[in-house]
Amino acid sequence: MSIILGLDIATTTGFAWYEPGQSLSSIKTGLIKAEGDSPEEKAASLADQLRVMLKDDRPGFVAIEEPLRNIKAYKKTIQTLYGPKVVHTVNPNQMLLPGLIGAAVGITSAYRLPWQTIPSATWRKFFFGTGFKPPIKIVEKEGEDPTEEKQWKKAAVDRCRMLRIMVRNADAAEAVGIAMAGEACQRFKSLQARRAA
Repeated sequence: MSIILGLDIATTTGFAWYEPGQSLSSIKTGLIKAEGDSPEEKAASLADQLRVMLKDDRPGFVAIEEPLRNIKAYKKTIQTLYGPKVVHTVNPNQMLLPGLIGAAVGITSAYRLPWQTIPSATWRKFFFGTGFKPPIKIVEKEGEDPTEEKQWKKAAVDRCRMLRIMVRNADAAEAVGIAMAGEACQRFKSLQARRAA
């Protein structure tokens, strides 16, 4: 069986090494911090750290959480000379994520390692089970109606603890779910079938 490297990519990237068929307690997790002042420097930092990791420990497959394909806008209240004003804005980290993932895919491909991106809904269904609902937190912001926020990161940490998988934080916990879902990817299954033939 091939070892799967799961990556939950962000400025702090969680990673998990998972070998299907082995004890879940054998899963190794950790974090990579992308350093730099610009998005390009952060992408280069992530790529360089992944290069060292992949050179030392070559996985048989790399599973990467797929970024959202659309930019989500939200309302924000700002103070102006005329009082509070509600404006529409985006989280700038949404713009950084595709660059970080591109850096990871580029390094993975340079090492000729098979990889696949997995949408969050897909890996969560695999990791938590069909119909799972994460805890909800009510978020209240000044000038806005309270909203419900799904606590997927907390759910991932709780699931890892239940399975007795050691994780340092939620990014590493989500990487575990991504790695385990990698086993169900068609590309991974095809690779395994070719290796067995």
